Parts: sequence; structure tokens; C-alpha cells
Amino acid sequence: MRLIVLASGSSGNATLIESGGRAVLLDAGISARETLRRIAAVGAGDARIEAILLTHEHVDHVRGARVLARRLEVPVMATPGTLAAAAPCLADVPETIAIARGERLAVAGMKITAFGTTHDAAEPVGYRFESRRGHRAAIATDTGVVTAEVMEALTGVHVLGLESNHDLQMLAEGPYPPFLKRRIAGERGHLSNDDAARALAGLRWKGLEHVFALHLSEQNNTAASAQRALARSLGATTHVRLETIERNQIAGCSV
Repeated sequence: MRLIVLASGSSGNATLIESGGRAVLLDAGISARETLRRIAAVGAGDARIEAILLTHEHVDHVRGARVLARRLEVPVMATPGTLAAAAPCLADVPETIAIARGERLAVAGMKITAFGTTHDAAEPVGYRFESRRGHRAAIATDTGVVTAEVMEALTGVHVLGLESNHDLQMLAEGPYPPFLKRRIAGERGHLSNDDAARALAGLRWKGLEHVFALHLSEQNNTAASAQRALARSLGATTHVRLETIERNQIAGCSV
């Protein structure tokens, strides 16, 4: 299994998950042209993308979905709430497929499970992926709380993508108006570095190989701050590679 983060943050989100030459695209928040350029740039242009999965309807996750789906001739898959909310951005796509929270799907040779997240969107989810050989990856971003459902979905994965959006002190002292600070720090907002670190501490196991810190705020966080917080939670688990992904950075791993 190969996971490649193509974009992460408020300016756009997209991740390619590939197994055995077959792949899905998780979110399409940058242009179709740029998405395909980045896939080719990392040597994954031969991967056969078979579906686009959406976590929720915000523009930084769906911006390129319509054009990509039409160009690749693949379905767009999401919860019913997300499909309804994103309908204006999905006109004329080849197919939309509604997936239920907790449903286990067989797509591109992988078992894929959608799990509920808490965000100010219609029906947001994260996703867990399992290859035929038993390799597992999961991504959880755009969630204000790490619920028991989220923890269950993230447990036992080899590759973890976890939101580490803001530093609490930077957010509190930053230029955002109070209502926006409350929204970001609220239960339907985004995970702080401390939130992510607490979750990661409970997800350590001998098979965890790679952790990506995702959706870092440009205004309210730094890569160094996120790296410090998550590294502390890993403690002596030195075999785990930890990467903090900044805007327009491309990073990937294979398991």
C-alpha cells in the first residue's frame, strides 16, 4: 500500500491511496490539472484511480472533484449529507455513490470504511483503508473532537494521517476575530496540536510505521510546534517516522 499526501491545509486537500496499481483519491481540493501534475511528479501516474472519496463538502476538499471525476470517468463517493451539500460542485460527474457512516466498502482492491467525524459540515467522515495483504492506513482531519468512533477507526493502522491544525496559544493570541477562534477550537472545528498528541499517545503500537500531521494552519501553527507536540506523545517509539505536512508539500510512504 502506498499513501501520498498531495495537498493539505485550508488551501486544498488531496491524498492518493494506492494498492497493487489500483487507487482512490481522498478529497479533491486542488484543481484537477494540479492534482494530476502532482501525482505524475511523484511517479504515481501509472496508478489507476477508480474513485474519488470526499470527507465533506467544504471547498478545500471538493474544488477539483467535478473536473477530475469527468476526466478520469470515475464515481464520486461520499455520505448522503455530503453529496447533497456538494451537489453544486458535482454537476455532470459520471456517478455519485452514497456511503453510510460505518459502511465497509470494496473499492480499488481495498476494504474502505467511513467513520464519523465532528466538523461544521453536513455529514463529515474520515476513512480507513486496508489492502489485500492486510496493510492499513487511516486519515482523520477536520474534526473538532477525537471520539471513541474515531479512535476505534485509527487503532491498529500502519500509516496514520491525523489533523494537527493549531497551536492553542497562537490561536488565542492571533489576529482572528473571537467568533472564528471559537469555531476553530470548538467541538465542530479542528484538532489542536495537543488534541492530536493525546490521540496519538493512545494509538502507538508496534506496527505503526508512519504518522503524517495534516491540515496545519498557516496563521495559527508552525510545523515545529506540531512536530514537538506529536513527537512527545510518541516518546521512545523511535521506529515511527513523523512528518508534519505544510501547504503545497507533497509527501508519501509505502507499507
